[in-house]
Amino acid sequence: MESPAPKAEQTKLNRWLEDISRKNKTDAVLELEMWIKCFDRFFRPKNQPSEDGEVKRFLLKDFREELTIVRDVTLRMSFLANQIMSQERSNLLQFDKYISNSLKRDYVMDNFLNRLLAQPTPDDSLALLQEALADVRSLMDELVKLPEVTFRTFTSMGKLTNREIKQCRYIEMLVACKFKVQYDRVENAAIATLIKSLHHEGLRQDLAKVFLELFRLLRYLEFIEKDLRQDRPLKHSLLVFSLVNSELRMLFDFIETRICKQPEISQECVDALDATIFALSQEIKKVFSHELVGLVYLRHAPPIFAKVENSHGMLKNSLQQSIVQISQAFDPSFDGSQVFSSYVTRLEQSRQLLREISLLLEALRHFEDVADHETLSALRKNFENFRETSLKHLMFKDWEEYEKFLDEIAGSKTREMLRFALHRFRVFMEALHGEVSKRSVLQPALAS
Repeated sequence: MESPAPKAEQTKLNRWLEDISRKNKTDAVLELEMWIKCFDRFFRPKNQPSEDGEVKRFLLKDFREELTIVRDVTLRMSFLANQIMSQERSNLLQFDKYISNSLKRDYVMDNFLNRLLAQPTPDDSLALLQEALADVRSLMDELVKLPEVTFRTFTSMGKLTNREIKQCRYIEMLVACKFKVQYDRVENAAIATLIKSLHHEGLRQDLAKVFLELFRLLRYLEFIEKDLRQDRPLKHSLLVFSLVNSELRMLFDFIETRICKQPEISQECVDALDATIFALSQEIKKVFSHELVGLVYLRHAPPIFAKVENSHGMLKNSLQQSIVQISQAFDPSFDGSQVFSSYVTRLEQSRQLLREISLLLEALRHFEDVADHETLSALRKNFENFRETSLKHLMFKDWEEYEKFLDEIAGSKTREMLRFALHRFRVFMEALHGEVSKRSVLQPALAS
């Protein structure tokens, strides 16, 4: 968790954000702040998708694709900065650029840059940000033309870009202040009541920070959801996913070292929080070790859309589940539907998963004895449907096994090999059905 900004800077920042709020530009500021934070995280290998979780391979990787995505995001950031800036300041900036470019005299250009660097107002910081982004964009345009962009070049570009952004005074103040009252609030009445019910002031404040962080991450995912709905380019969502990945790791540490260490917390509550962290960390692993791997190299829209949509859905669902489970750790009677109207409990997910496994098993039993390579296409649709709808609710190790069996089926050369592969897959799915049936959340339901 980041330290608060000094009081004088906080006052300046609040005045600016209040003015932004009056002009209905808060969403643009939140998005711009998000992208700036993305730049800080995306250039670090540990925040990027990796099939084996190792960062060694990044030393030999070509980063032209990643740098191209970053370059495109700088255009979006420049657009947002111009949108936030007052129209009068935007017009003046364009006029200054025209004068400096037309005359091309050193003293004219120096005066232009000096006015920017002084930054007496937030608009000046936004103007300086636009200049910085234009400069780094020019460098990126040349770098991606090279035969290869090495790891060192990629990370150096990240450091340079972030240093330039930090020179923008009001932008740096914006990022340094973790939560803003203008757009960071726990507006849900049920959660607000839960927080207020805690007697210990320190615990109350720490829990409020956890909820603020989780709701903010959901807002970050809303930007991806908007791109999905409007059929816009999706590869830049990799930066947002990287930011969510990094923020969640810091949040886990905060919960474990601050909240779980509070003397007022019962062991039962600590266990519930640990279980929530574990479940969410498993979902992150699924997304970053499987779903997003290779996204940067894809060229066709359908697979890109599928990977981004699946990753977004998994993280959104997991964040919502975590908010409810953390609430229930402090109040076991807490109802998740009070927070999310479409909330689906773990019990409902597990029941649905059992139904989907049963349907797939039924299809396997039907095809196993009569299957040949000509009729396999119909069964493959069942495999793909299960992958898209229910596989995400299984443990990550089961994902890997599932994919291995599909590869074995696809690679079967003869009819006998195909039937044997289908038989092995059916045995695996039957065992999986048994394991899901043992989930603790299902035991009261099965007993009844």
